[in-house]
Formats: sequence, structure tokens, C-alpha cells
Amino acid sequence: MLDQLFHFIAVPIVFSAPWVGLMYYQRFRLANTVHIMDETIASVPLRWRVFYGANAAFVLMLFVLPMATPPLAIILGLIVAGTVFYRIGVGKFGGGKAAAVLVALAAIALCILPAFVMLEFMPSYIAVWDTILATWESFWLRIVYGFAQCLVNALSFGAPVYFIYFGAQEYDKGLYGEVYTKTPTKWIRIGEFILFSVFLILYLPPIPTPLGTIPFMDQSVLFTSFINWISLSIVAIMYIVKFALKVRNDTTIGGVSNIFVIGLFLVVELFFKTNLLLITAIIWLAFLVYGGLTAISYLRASSREIY
Repeated sequence: MLDQLFHFIAVPIVFSAPWVGLMYYQRFRLANTVHIMDETIASVPLRWRVFYGANAAFVLMLFVLPMATPPLAIILGLIVAGTVFYRIGVGKFGGGKAAAVLVALAAIALCILPAFVMLEFMPSYIAVWDTILATWESFWLRIVYGFAQCLVNALSFGAPVYFIYFGAQEYDKGLYGEVYTKTPTKWIRIGEFILFSVFLILYLPPIPTPLGTIPFMDQSVLFTSFINWISLSIVAIMYIVKFALKVRNDTTIGGVSNIFVIGLFLVVELFFKTNLLLITAIIWLAFLVYGGLTAISYLRASSREIY
């Protein structure tokens, strides 16, 4: 009974409390971060924001949170204990032995549970890391990488359609001085979503769930043989056309850095599909792009309520 209470109640509370506390304590700064980041990437098309955000979410859930949470729990436990020691002992009761003893007991009480959980968890820390890596290599890598591949290919197929309408609008501005051609963004997004869903069904392996196995077709060979070659050709042709025509304000396939990341996904699928380290690295690269923008926005954000 005590073992179940410890593992299913005490441990989840200790590991989740630091994140809840941080989010509450930094709630205004986090809200301002979201606002600043939204303004920063407003010019980036939604489809590419989804691509980078999806990769970032996978890496965050599978690597960052599991490995950062245990140390964070004990560190924040000590910080909270120190804060309580200062605020109660100095701010309310002033000096004196009685206040010092009371505050010391409160601080120790706040540290006991996180410290106990941490001491219990530390011997298994490396084992947990090994389990995460083994699970990543045997299952999650194919899922995350397949998701990213299908998304990249669907967006690559949709990019020329956006570019055609962009060209038509530039023609309108040059000839008439204003734009008459409207981009059917909603319909293009629906088409990209349908294409992405079809690619996902074709690419992913069957996925077991508590309710049964999802019968994906596990036909990634189609991407190596045909689909990725088409996508890579589209990206290359569009880059050449944009460079030759000196197009500056088009966002259909993004800037040089975006083209580089997209190209990496397509090239790795074609030539280095069995290289675990390289595949993991490009997924982390997409995560770092999104994470870097988030970190910069957080540093710029105010801790006061503004927006």
C-alpha cells in the first residue's frame, strides 16, 4: 500500500509540482513570451510553424521533460525551502531562537519528500535514460521521423501552388497596381492535410494501442523510391526559380535556413535512412530552431502583466 502511494501519488506530485510552480510564478512572462513569439514568426507560414512545432513537441516530451524533471524537483525544493526560511524567519517573526527553529523545521519538511524521491530515483536515472534511448531507437524514432517526413513532403507538394498564386499577385501589382488574385489558402491547407494523411498511412508502421493496432501500411520504400525524389526536385526547382528571378518577399518555402532543414530531411531519407545518429540529429536540429526562437522570446519578455 505504501509503495503504491509513493509511486503513484507522491512521485507524480513531486515531479509535476515544480513545473506547475514555475508556470504560475512566471505566468506573466510566459504569456508575454507567447505574444512576442507570435509577433516574431507571424511572417512564417502556418505550415512551417506546425512542422517545427511538432518536432519540438516530440523532442520535449521524449527527451527533455523525462530527464530534466527529477533534478529540477530537488533544486526547486531547496529553493522553496530557502524562500520559506527567509520570508517566515525574517519577514514575519523577525529574529530569535524560536523563529529560527520553526523556520528550520519548515525548510526541512519542504526538502524531505523531494530529497527522498531523488535518492530513490538516482540509482535508476541511468537505467531510465537507457530505456528512453532503447524505446526511441526501436519505436519512437520511426514514428517521429515518419511524421516529420510526411509533413515535409506534403508541404513541399503544396509550396508550388502557393508560389503560382504569389506570381499571379505580383503580375497583378505590376500590371494593375493592385492585387486581384486571391490565394485560396483554406483549400490549399485542406489539400496539404489530405496529402499528409495519405502519406502518414503509407509511411508509418502498424502502431499498437490499448484499443488495438492502428493498421498503417509501413511502405516507407515508396518515399525512398519516388515521393522524396519528387519533393526534393520541387524544392530545388523553386529555389533556382526564386534565385534566378531574385524573388525577395516570397514565403512559400521560407528562407535559406528553412530550405536547408527541409533539404536535410529529404536527403537523409534518400541516402542515410539507416543512420540513427543522423536522423536523431536532424530532428533535434528542427527542435533547436524552434527552441532557440522560444528562448530569445522568453529573454525579451517582461515579467509584468502587459498583454
